[in-house]
Amino acid sequence: MGGEWQLASSISEAWRFRGLHTAQAHPVGAFARPDWIPARVPGSVHADLIRAGLIADPNFGLASLEAEWVSARQWVYRRTFCLELSPSPRLHLCFEGADHGGEVYLNGEWLGSLAGTHTPVRLEVSGLDPDREHLLVVILPEPPAEAGQLGRTSQTQTLKPRAGYWWDFGARLVHVGLWRGVSLQADAGTALLDIWPRVTLAPDLNSAKVEVRAQLEGNAAVPVTFDLIHPDGRTETQTAVQTGEGQSSSFDLPDPQLWWPAQLGAQPLYTLRASVPGDSPQERRFGVRQVALIHNAESSARGARPYTLEVNGQPLYLRGFNLAPTDLIPGRDGMPDRERVLVTYALAAHANLLRVNGVGPVASRAILDACDEGGLLIWQEMPLTSSGTDNVPPHNPAFLAHLERDLPALVRHLRCHPCVVLLGGGNELTDERRVPVTGAEPTLQRMAQIVDTLDGTRPWLPSSPSGPEYDLSLEVAVNRPHDLHDVHGPWHYRGTDSYALHSVNRALAHTEFGCQAAPREATLHRYLTAGPLWPVDDRNPQVVHHGEWWLMHHRIEEVFGPVDDLSLYVLLTQAVQGDVLRHALLRNRARQGECSVSLVWQLNEPWPNAHNTSLIDYDLKPKLAYSRCREANAPTALDLGLAAPVADEHLILRPQVLAEVAGTGQLTLTLHTVSGMSLFHETRPLIWPAAPRSLTLTLPDQPALLRAELYSGAGTHLLARTEHWVARAQPQPFAALAQLPRTSLTAEQRGGQLSVHNSGAVAAPWVSVEAPAGATELFSDNGFALLPGETRELEVSLQTVAGAAWSGELTVRSVNADPVEVIWAEAVGGEQLRGQA
Repeated sequence: MGGEWQLASSISEAWRFRGLHTAQAHPVGAFARPDWIPARVPGSVHADLIRAGLIADPNFGLASLEAEWVSARQWVYRRTFCLELSPSPRLHLCFEGADHGGEVYLNGEWLGSLAGTHTPVRLEVSGLDPDREHLLVVILPEPPAEAGQLGRTSQTQTLKPRAGYWWDFGARLVHVGLWRGVSLQADAGTALLDIWPRVTLAPDLNSAKVEVRAQLEGNAAVPVTFDLIHPDGRTETQTAVQTGEGQSSSFDLPDPQLWWPAQLGAQPLYTLRASVPGDSPQERRFGVRQVALIHNAESSARGARPYTLEVNGQPLYLRGFNLAPTDLIPGRDGMPDRERVLVTYALAAHANLLRVNGVGPVASRAILDACDEGGLLIWQEMPLTSSGTDNVPPHNPAFLAHLERDLPALVRHLRCHPCVVLLGGGNELTDERRVPVTGAEPTLQRMAQIVDTLDGTRPWLPSSPSGPEYDLSLEVAVNRPHDLHDVHGPWHYRGTDSYALHSVNRALAHTEFGCQAAPREATLHRYLTAGPLWPVDDRNPQVVHHGEWWLMHHRIEEVFGPVDDLSLYVLLTQAVQGDVLRHALLRNRARQGECSVSLVWQLNEPWPNAHNTSLIDYDLKPKLAYSRCREANAPTALDLGLAAPVADEHLILRPQVLAEVAGTGQLTLTLHTVSGMSLFHETRPLIWPAAPRSLTLTLPDQPALLRAELYSGAGTHLLARTEHWVARAQPQPFAALAQLPRTSLTAEQRGGQLSVHNSGAVAAPWVSVEAPAGATELFSDNGFALLPGETRELEVSLQTVAGAAWSGELTVRSVNADPVEVIWAEAVGGEQLRGQA
């Protein structure tokens, strides 16, 4: 029943007065006939209105303000259909989810109600006349009046995701629509509603049992046939009789193929197929693995909960990103492709975990399938979140009733996916004193009971942060570091002071921290269309509208001096975002025996922002910080141990290698002026893991480039590289970089590589390589510096969003070089996006 429907708006219940639910045609009269527009199901009302030209796309300029009326209407979906199914004893009209709820009419008669955003509903329509055309009408009410980012969590009444009610990463676009599938399903008396392969892996990992359960509706007892399809295609079959939902049969796996996170092994997937007589079969993919949270020595000593994730007995250091909603309008075309691109970007940045927090909807099927196949872990919180005024979980009867009705569907949506390794009650939930909740909180306790009943195979966290401190603060880090368990923050760029908190952090889990930046200049030009782009501060209404919490022009000028050029401004914001996030990630990773989790806020944004904490802008373009996070998370990374990129006169380095396996190599450290003059050069042998040895450098009067390169023991293979612009601590310490003389860049394709050369007499800081809209891109480095006469060879992977090879024009720029265009032709044998190291 998916595909083309029709849609009309209704102020309150005008649809009832006008008979929109009972009649397909309306005569000419005093009352205007309804104006039906084409609609898509599954889809979104906003997307249908954009396609019909009735609202401007809310992504552009200030247009979202003119679309807020959409959530003040009720919406009427309709379509006609004829039965095309073979005659069957029973027939059901099935809705996978309607946002938010609704009423269903068939041939003018009320058929039933739809539940909340996530909950499937089956309405029996047995006996429909096969020889007539039927009119199906679905009325969606106004969305519930929930709070945006600032409000009271205690007054929340539903599990509808609140991201669209206004959050710092998006506009107010309260979603409404038949956003999940609609179908007619026939059966012979018993319907197979759901199946679940519940896997128990033996402690020695050498055997597993797969308990297969089926949820049936209809006849009391029927044979259920289960086929277990192994990753190699081999099939085992069992038939059993069961009633209701419960254990029906089991398969023994004497030598199971284990599912592993991407960095630890392969991701073989089994398939369970179940069927009952007279109904369509169902399939679920699953992996054989076990997960647990365990203590490290420090979490045990502090009396904290365990934060170290263990997969198949292997402890992991969790590094990755918080995932925001993919789009505020989930009915847009190409959403599954966009979601798969985000998973690919995360894997290419060496992430092993995405936290899908309670601000947005749970991970989609496309995201879950991509993570199952790619080995990227998911920490999924239920759609419940903080609100600023209070963050107290709701106890009101309406919410508790919705919880009982709607939470089971979310658990069933998630439980077969091996990538989902952690479940949580919500984001940033606290008591009245802003102390993070514990498992004893009544609403969270009930959520945990429901999850345990329907799953029980994954660790559960009531919320994040989990306290006893909520924020990473300097006072606590210095005086009470034992109270830093799972903490959030900071998120704002504060000039050269941005590094201090991360340098003293002692948290066991740092599950949200960030730094803002502008997106690509091309992205700004594409979406900020309501006037001039400059100035990029609170004097510009559309800049405020597209990210009012993240303005940073004043901070950029504190560090770089006056900046009045948009291109320069964009590169500087992206440069500092990358520097701060790399510093935070490396400081956490260097404490790996103490810190178990390090997650950047945020990977993506669901709406185009002028400033935002995302690493990937709305057009799926990585900011320069993406490369710095990729560098810090790489299997072998260099940490210079800087407290900050500025110092009074002497800069103290503590170089060390952060790697997943022990090794030896040669470390070369250099310090150069912007003219390329060498101020320091040293090569030393290095063994890792080992405690770092301090080194003191005297800083020149002007900013200098500090670079470190790690080579293999033979000195022939580059294992890791890092570079930092450093300067003396003073007002506007890096002003000289923003005022450098112009230089010239050249670029050319050499097979699957892009060669970039600085032919000028001064350094080119933060060289940025960019592909246009429509191309997903990955370069082996980006945002790097080129000294005079230097060349950098970059590995390149370019694709369309749908995954095809891409060819076209690349742009290379720097803060002091005019953009250079180069035509990129598809390289024969080029690596795919995920494959780039």
